[in-house]
Amino acid sequence: MPRFATRFALALLAVVAVFGTPPASFAQTTPTNVPVVVGVLDVQLIMRDSKAAKSVRSALDRQASAYQAELAQQENALRNADQQLMQQRASLPADEFNKRSTDLSQRADALRQTAEKRRQELQKMENGAMVQIEQSLLQAAADIAKERGLTLVLNKSAVLLNVQAYDITQEALRKLDATLTSVKLSAQ
Repeated sequence: MPRFATRFALALLAVVAVFGTPPASFAQTTPTNVPVVVGVLDVQLIMRDSKAAKSVRSALDRQASAYQAELAQQENALRNADQQLMQQRASLPADEFNKRSTDLSQRADALRQTAEKRRQELQKMENGAMVQIEQSLLQAAADIAKERGLTLVLNKSAVLLNVQAYDITQEALRKLDATLTSVKLSAQ
């Protein structure tokens, strides 16, 4: 038996030894007469095609372009300062040249940190917006489940095969688009 399988088996035995089998009361409280009525939802398609998701991507692209323009301007200024310093190298005392060179290096490091901060801000904005969309999608799916009497809604990415009649994606997309057309970006 491979080492991983042995460790897994020992871990499983330890869990059973510590927790034992489920109590009999658990089995009694589990509903057995509830029919399973399934719905399938293509979350990826909705997160790609919904009005809110499209507005988020558009707003993120605009914000990224603004950040990029800001960084490019600072980078050009830094590059120009470096070129000027290289032209003045012969006429500057060594200690003055080293001081200015160190200053430029510090400015370059600060620019790299700013670029990383901007990247993180964009990521936070995207994450926050996607959470809002997911929450609205969850509400739309819950409404559809209630309307149709669904007891289980599965993400299509976890389903190998399904009958089209189980697919609630387009209905959920329409509900989401009706309730949430855009999301305001926030860096929080």
